[in-house]
Amino acid sequence: MKKYIYITLALIVFTLAAAETSLACSCLAPTGKLKTQVTNAYKGAVAVFSGKVVSVEKSADENYWIVKFAVQDSWKGIGGTEITVRTATSSAMCGYQFEDGKEYLVYAHGTAAELGVGNCSRTSSVLNMTEVKYLANLKKKYAPKK
Repeated sequence: MKKYIYITLALIVFTLAAAETSLACSCLAPTGKLKTQVTNAYKGAVAVFSGKVVSVEKSADENYWIVKFAVQDSWKGIGGTEITVRTATSSAMCGYQFEDGKEYLVYAHGTAAELGVGNCSRTSSVLNMTEVKYLANLKKKYAPKK
């Protein structure tokens, strides 16, 4: 009888431990051609830009990094020369780890007033020139009509 109790307790502990790790961020690997991936990411983003990180600070509640960029190029949703985005402080919560002074290609989500970035977006520290070419074409294609 004691044997069954120990086995049951072990299974409960194992189940609870496994459930905690399942809360971590997970992303589906992108599939298809680069042009299709970029187009889908562009359509799903509120803002797409390249920029250099000016500052990285924790939010008041310490759950987010507040990242300020000096915008270099903008393909969607950015009108100024500076923009602020936020991302979770932990990569397990899908936070993207930005480094001060480094340049990034950013696909931001949320609202224009509160942009967010996660590590499942196409945000990258690598500026792929083919991707930039696609973004320039998408900007022309989806630009508001005057």
